[in-house]
Amino acid sequence: MQPTFEGPIVPPEMQRPRKAQNRWVLPAAGGLAVGLALGLGLGAATTNGASSSPISEKKLNEMIASCGITSDGFNILDGGAAIELDTKGQESFDSGTSDYVAYICMLNEIGVPETTQQKIGRTRALDGTQTDSWDGLTASWSYHPDSGSNILIEKDNSK
Repeated sequence: MQPTFEGPIVPPEMQRPRKAQNRWVLPAAGGLAVGLALGLGLGAATTNGASSSPISEKKLNEMIASCGITSDGFNILDGGAAIELDTKGQESFDSGTSDYVAYICMLNEIGVPETTQQKIGRTRALDGTQTDSWDGLTASWSYHPDSGSNILIEKDNSK
């Protein structure tokens, strides 16, 4: 049985030297990635102030007009720094909107994350008042079948 060769056998002294790989590429790419991450992080930190908040009286009034929610379904508080949304419960004397499409529209326009909306929808009367925060806003809400959902969304002043 004869050995098989996959190519010409060239003694090491006759082989061409391998080209030196560009050793600067990996550190340069790493530096670029770090610089980009820092730049994006600093940009996000500087734009995460009150001016980027979706809560202002002007913006809230635009959202109200866009969603068509009636006056019994909301209350603007503290000069536009907060809004209370109220849905109608089963009691006849209870105020609040029964237009759930407009109510969901307001939550979406304000920027309430889907996860928070799911938490709101799953809240039971026994759960008491619940809270959640996102993007400089804090929501607190409760639910009772007689009085519906009551949600307060306000600027998060703890930051």
